[in-house]
Amino acid sequence: MRFCIVTCYPFNPYVDGKVCTLEINNLHIWATVMEGIHYSGTGFALGWYGVGYEFFNNFDVVMVLVRDGLIEPAIKIKQRSKAKLIVYPEPELEHFTSFTPRDAQVRLVELLNMADAVAVPNAETVPFFQALTCKPVGFIGLPFPLKRVREKLCPPVQKEVEIHLGSFMGSYWSRNGLANLVTLSKIGLPGAVDLQDPKEKKYVELFGKHIPLSSIRCYHSVSWDHYIVELNKSSLGVHMDFRLTWGRFPIDCAAVRMPCIAPQNLYTQKILFPRLCVPYHDIEQAAKLARKLLSDRAFYDEVMEYAESRLHLFDYEESKKRLLNLL
Repeated sequence: MRFCIVTCYPFNPYVDGKVCTLEINNLHIWATVMEGIHYSGTGFALGWYGVGYEFFNNFDVVMVLVRDGLIEPAIKIKQRSKAKLIVYPEPELEHFTSFTPRDAQVRLVELLNMADAVAVPNAETVPFFQALTCKPVGFIGLPFPLKRVREKLCPPVQKEVEIHLGSFMGSYWSRNGLANLVTLSKIGLPGAVDLQDPKEKKYVELFGKHIPLSSIRCYHSVSWDHYIVELNKSSLGVHMDFRLTWGRFPIDCAAVRMPCIAPQNLYTQKILFPRLCVPYHDIEQAAKLARKLLSDRAFYDEVMEYAESRLHLFDYEESKKRLLNLL
């Protein structure tokens, strides 16, 4: 099968147009698993590849990871090529229902009914998309490079007694960052957080003047490999996230052999850590679970044993099978 994935990632002449081999926890990995090729939808829309949308006749299947800016390119791919088109609505469901402009919502529904299939990252969103299209809709999720993480990046280590937060704190954009900081303050233990800009450390320090925060290890990940190695140092993850979405953080935590406390609206959390699911606003319950995990070794081990038994659902072959069954 000649497979192509089209994403919203920036045009990259060093990656685009080549068989993808990246093994990291992001959307490129679908191209790696399918031995396919990646292109930037934005790059195509701007003509940077020097070819038209008829170019996609070179592939049997094109999967477009749709955000607002890729709705129109996806429609053109379907109209101007004979490739089977899979639409993968990539952001959280709330993005499409609440933040996508009305005219783009109309075009999205049109696209869903033009596509050959609709693939979703969270099984709970299947009924919503089924109500919008007559085409097949199914859950496929996102493959995870567990073998690479376990064998090359993150061997077992002596964990630090620290809580790793599942989102960074930023000056302009901070997805659930404050909720995570408040939870950390209630737990009363040291934390760790990925700051995309080192200058943003000052925002954590400013919050610390008003809520009782212990020490926080701040780092700036320069790659996913760097991030996962840093994550491997912690004992526990917390991500108080309100979105109905896939949830990369819980599976990152399971991969480095540590529990994660998060809401069940993150699909990976629901599957891997059902005993650690809390409503995103229940700070007290999250803190109580964190203290229990770190004081009760038997409970910690039981939670991790269960997560370990479920990780196979996200391996390459299982993920590929879900995708092919949808076609």
